[in-house]
Amino acid sequence: MLGAVAALTAAPAPVEADARTDYLVRLLRTSTTFRVRAQAALSLGRLDSDPAIVAALGEALSDVHPAVRTASAASLEGIGDPAALDALRRHRRDRDRTARAAVERAIRSLERVARSRPQTTPVPAEPPPSVGPARYYVGVGMPGSSAGVDRDVLRRARDLIAGRVGQIEGVVVAPGTESNSQVSAVLRRRNLAGYYLDSSIVRVEEGSAGTRAVVSVIVNTYPGRDMRVILQGAATVQGGGRGSTVQMQAIEGAITGALRRLPQALAAGDAHNGG
Repeated sequence: MLGAVAALTAAPAPVEADARTDYLVRLLRTSTTFRVRAQAALSLGRLDSDPAIVAALGEALSDVHPAVRTASAASLEGIGDPAALDALRRHRRDRDRTARAAVERAIRSLERVARSRPQTTPVPAEPPPSVGPARYYVGVGMPGSSAGVDRDVLRRARDLIAGRVGQIEGVVVAPGTESNSQVSAVLRRRNLAGYYLDSSIVRVEEGSAGTRAVVSVIVNTYPGRDMRVILQGAATVQGGGRGSTVQMQAIEGAITGALRRLPQALAAGDAHNGG
């Protein structure tokens, strides 16, 4: 285990679209109450299509409760992304009649969507080469935020994290569109340790000293998403500037600080797992 986290304080209610997505995905994956998981699945189906949403709903087709599986299939049908077809087809023999019917409806609907789109030959996505011998396969999620950060800044922050992580020796950055089974296959084939980084822009404050950002990065296993350690960083950009450019500068500094301990965290986890 990379480290222990003594306690987690409740996060503020998400206000940004990406933060809401992150919040609902976490409920879907971790809530012990099936009604909460089912409602999270339905709520995700009302958001704009996103690879993270499609992946989470695809995973939930294996949930232990049929209400969650039914809700997930219905949401995938509503989102209308044919990328979900593989996951749906794997569950078309669901043991529950209602869930099975929802899966079949979703398959028929998404197959119609797929036929209506121009046909292209897919190019298999190969992970970029690592720096040095590959040891770790690291997925990078879209950051969440309850600090009023706009979506463009969040995307830039995600790209920054992926770029910095890709520079760490032995790290291969995973594509963001793989299913859990595809991730597991890569890990087995290349004998890599898998980790996934969830991040949050905790706070961005403008004061007399400048703009200060606080960022946390949660290191999870991959594809299981079991939390291992939280890395935190903070940075202040001095001066009276405002706007997304100054925000991004402060966030970049905070991300750099948070990721400074990531190589040691990965190595510690590798040693624990016998690598």
